[in-house]
Amino acid sequence: MVALSPDLARPGLRPVPAFLTLGLILFVLGASVLSLTSGAAGLGLRDILAAPFGEGLSQRDAVVLYDIRLPRLAMGLAVGAALAVSGVLLQGLFRNPLADPGIVGIGAGAGLGAVLAIVLGGLLPLWLSDFIGMHLVPFAAFFGGWAATLLLYRVATAGGRTDVATMLLAGIALAALAGAVTGVMVYLADDRQLRDLT
Repeated sequence: MVALSPDLARPGLRPVPAFLTLGLILFVLGASVLSLTSGAAGLGLRDILAAPFGEGLSQRDAVVLYDIRLPRLAMGLAVGAALAVSGVLLQGLFRNPLADPGIVGIGAGAGLGAVLAIVLGGLLPLWLSDFIGMHLVPFAAFFGGWAATLLLYRVATAGGRTDVATMLLAGIALAALAGAVTGVMVYLADDRQLRDLT
């Protein structure tokens, strides 16, 4: 496990001002309303607010709201929250407010997983291809990032202690290696696969 430094574990960190927290909450609410009301269907805020009170939506508007816009909003909020948590964890681990997954090669590992899925996905057995379907690239990207994280942790851990400097250097090397393999896959890709990669 990675031990926190005494200055990070000690109380006395500067609190976030209440007005900043309130402002960010209002910004997320405003962006959510904009996401639900923007689009070509012409479904406005008045229609969305009237729907729970019995006035109802047309079948087309209900499909747009419940099958397109609400899932899009929920996915956006979930992805944003996950990115925020991962960013905070990396910044706390490296004690650097500029740290991100690209520094330690996690992004390059996820990118390599997606590239491998696009270029070599046709080599999968038919039953596996049918089972995964269109989710192959997201799954491959997730497992690529996960494998990069595990490899990075394994390289940087010795004797039960994880050295942050070793993790940083190993992450840079891992990103370079993943970039090289990605380059080879791009070279091997055909025109359709290159469009997908782009």
